[in-house]
Amino acid sequence: MTDPLKAPVDPAALSALLAERRSVRGFKPDAIADDELHALFTDAQRAPSWCNIQPWRIALTKPPFTQRLTDALLHAANTSLPASELPFLVDYPPPYREHRRACGGALYQAMEIARDDKAGRHAAWLRNFACFDAPHVAVVSVERALGPYAYLDVGVWLGYLFAAAAARGISTCAMASIATYPEVLRRELGIPESQTILFGIAIGYEDPTVSANQCRTTREPIAANIQWFAEPSK
Repeated sequence: MTDPLKAPVDPAALSALLAERRSVRGFKPDAIADDELHALFTDAQRAPSWCNIQPWRIALTKPPFTQRLTDALLHAANTSLPASELPFLVDYPPPYREHRRACGGALYQAMEIARDDKAGRHAAWLRNFACFDAPHVAVVSVERALGPYAYLDVGVWLGYLFAAAAARGISTCAMASIATYPEVLRRELGIPESQTILFGIAIGYEDPTVSANQCRTTREPIAANIQWFAEPSK
């Protein structure tokens, strides 16, 4: 009998899946079935981690609780200043600054929001705290005592989750924005003070009528990120 974990996977199909995956910023209201959510997070749970510590901790909402959470986040965003537990970088050096600006430009262009449209940009910013109307929101945290290496493990887990979601036709969007109101997330989700809140994830099915979902970003060729080393010539 063939070991299913060693069964060949079509690399071309995997490459196509990864190329098509993107952040979705507008969701249908339809909830994902419990068994499908369970299978999705079971796939992500296979992610490797340092000494197999599996540090990711997830608070996952379903309707109607999701609406309660987003209402609380929107109230906080409209009445108080953000204060994330991890500092946000403000001034990106090149070439990261250019990547960031290109991403923002593509998004605002898709939404037809002009650079000088302050009201439109503010409304677009508030959409983060509505979690783009996703039926499910995952809030990801990690024990403070584990230190920053655990963040790397969480990043690997996130990649697994995104790939598994794409394979199942489920859309996602990672959101550092909602982590800027940690007191709301702690109050609503019971996240203990011993955990650092890292980010949220909007999860659901894409609404293709939302203009923001027409946004596409690019990737640099791998030569921009990888230096190759080989045996020196003799």
